[in-house]
Amino acid sequence: MKLSIRMKIFLPVVILLIGFPLATWATLRYSLEVHMNFNARRDLEAMVRTVDGVLEEPEDGEEGDTVLSRLRDAVQTGAGEARMLVVSEKYRVVYPKNFDDQADMSQIYSAFLNAATDDESFWEQDKILEETIEEKEYLLYYKYVTPSEREKDQKVRHILLYCPVHDTTAMMDQITRVVLLTMSVIAAAAIALFWLVAGSISVPVQRLCEAARGIGEKKFKRVETGATVKELCELEGEINHMQEKLAQADQAERTFFQNASHELRTPLMSISGYAQGIQCGVFEDVAQAASVILDESTRLTEVVDGILTLTRMDQLRYQVVPVELAVNGFIEERLECLEGFAYSKNIKLVFQPGEEHKIITDAMLLERAFSNVMSNCIRYAGTQVAVAVREKEGDILITVTDDGPGFPEGGTEHLFDRFYKGKGGNHGLGLAIARCSLEYMGGSVRAADTQKGAEFEITLPQDCRSFAPDERTEM
Repeated sequence: MKLSIRMKIFLPVVILLIGFPLATWATLRYSLEVHMNFNARRDLEAMVRTVDGVLEEPEDGEEGDTVLSRLRDAVQTGAGEARMLVVSEKYRVVYPKNFDDQADMSQIYSAFLNAATDDESFWEQDKILEETIEEKEYLLYYKYVTPSEREKDQKVRHILLYCPVHDTTAMMDQITRVVLLTMSVIAAAAIALFWLVAGSISVPVQRLCEAARGIGEKKFKRVETGATVKELCELEGEINHMQEKLAQADQAERTFFQNASHELRTPLMSISGYAQGIQCGVFEDVAQAASVILDESTRLTEVVDGILTLTRMDQLRYQVVPVELAVNGFIEERLECLEGFAYSKNIKLVFQPGEEHKIITDAMLLERAFSNVMSNCIRYAGTQVAVAVREKEGDILITVTDDGPGFPEGGTEHLFDRFYKGKGGNHGLGLAIARCSLEYMGGSVRAADTQKGAEFEITLPQDCRSFAPDERTEM
């Protein structure tokens, strides 16, 4: 059976509040009974030792020194609640004289006479017995003194020692009433308090559950639970932070699809228009129309490839292939490949190599990122683009600068966003792919304005394997 958080917290408390007083009451009752029995047995055993000591004393003594007198003197000096009855051979009480005035002694004596007339129920001597007489519990000890032991004193034949075991029923009734009254008040207050405490946990959790259901339906609404528990406050903050991120991602996804559809539609419309023109014989120069179709197809292919690359990296499905390469040699090769594009723009490429550094990275991702950054700088440069390499805190920094106009005010804020194009831009995916590729390998790229133009700084780790998504999954 599934219970709510409130009931999960509340029910054990209620059970504890009910069970604890009952367990306390039962333990107290049992302990009190054991204690009373123990005290009675202790007093009676002390009296037995005293009587045995008197009976074992030598018979010779002062005149008038009888067994009865010594017993009387011995028990009068004893402490506790144990009492003694001395009965003669003819079953007459010789000590104490006023036993009739004490109800306990009269009951004990009557029970003794009844047992003495019935041989089968006569008390076993020299052994402490537990007897209930007139609905009252006693501990009894019976000793028979034979005539041969005390010839001079024929009055002492039967010695009865007893100690009452106090009945704890009345006391426990009073304690029960006090305990029940006290615990009822405490339980009522505690139950109300814990109901509120449990509610302070369950209500925020319910609101967080509602927020989670809203996230599943793409309803990103900030949740306010009013929680006072630290962990729930942290969970609330994390859920709200997650909703903000998901809302941004959802908006970015919508923007992405809108821009992607626009970027795909433009070359497709151009291709379709020129194809129809060729079909209808509108264009006299078919070769020029075919050239436009070819250019737009190339542009369309670049957009599709860029979208697929970003999608694979977003879904962590791109398989990193780490290889060792020399940074200076890699840059020189890429600059040779870009020389034709730079020449067409009348841009000079300048490389300032430092010490040779070898890193382990994915060559294809690094090539794509570096080429996209370089292409962007060549497109906006005035006369040259410079590349420098250095090491900083164990990472490799590749700095690319141009002498162009730099970025417009606020232009770096969305520079790496997908489909963001500046004046004279291509299709708006180059720098976005560069950033995703570098971050996929544990690197980064940043852009800044300088006095001479724009500057891009690419940061690469020495070994990309510790940052690759497949490596993170295995850890």
